[in-house]
Amino acid sequence: MKGIIIAVFLILTSTPIFAESDLLNKQQCDETKIGIGNALAVADYLFKEIEKNNKVQQTEEERQSNEDELYLGAIAFSQIAANYSTVYDVWCKD
Repeated sequence: MKGIIIAVFLILTSTPIFAESDLLNKQQCDETKIGIGNALAVADYLFKEIEKNNKVQQTEEERQSNEDELYLGAIAFSQIAANYSTVYDVWCKD
């Protein structure tokens, strides 16, 4: 049992050494940064489309359906940007 604990301890403490290796190179980090900006731009566009949707002449059912679809898209792209921002923050620090 003592041997297993020591082995697990050594593996856990050596993991940061392996994590220091470059998972993403400079070009990939730049592409990730651009992708984050693009995802945020799409999310912003969709949020603006929600505002426009409320001004369009349509039935309440159509308005709600369009709004739900736009919100889902905007939230999805916002989450994608957040996830990639985390990746960028962890792997692309200078």
